[in-house]
Amino acid sequence: MKKILFLIALLFNILTVSAQDKVKFHNGNVGEGKVVEVTPQYVKFVYTGEDAVVMIGALAIENITFKNGRVQEISSKIEVKSSADWEKVKIVHDKNEVFGMKSLGNVEKHSNGAWSLHTSTGHFMKKAQQKIQKEAAAKGACIALVVNESTTEDKGFGSYADSSLICELYTY
Repeated sequence: MKKILFLIALLFNILTVSAQDKVKFHNGNVGEGKVVEVTPQYVKFVYTGEDAVVMIGALAIENITFKNGRVQEISSKIEVKSSADWEKVKIVHDKNEVFGMKSLGNVEKHSNGAWSLHTSTGHFMKKAQQKIQKEAAAKGACIALVVNESTTEDKGFGSYADSSLICELYTY
């Protein structure tokens, strides 16, 4: 009888220890461990056998399967297959959203004009963003993190506006 109770207790411990949260990444990898926190920008996670809490950008994660079986969708995969997909490139401002993603380097773009009906900084910032998205798509990036942005506007004679963006490009 003691052997049966011991085996039942051992089996229960094995099942309890093997039940873990699973994080499925957009790049196909799966991480096992314990999810500590989920926010719209990131997930805090402890890998099995480790003590360190890592922060992973939500944009890198497809879903989480919790040890109780519940599945929580985190983000949709952004598929940029060619430069024609430039409009799919997502521009973000929060570094937390890209933790755990692969950096493809920085890109800087400007847009400006004078004596135009469209001399507002909003118009030229949109143009600079489109240039960033087009270059990102050409390099295979799906996300552009804004590192620095600046705008200037002169409404005097000759009306002039200028917008500049520096972004770090990311992929899965």
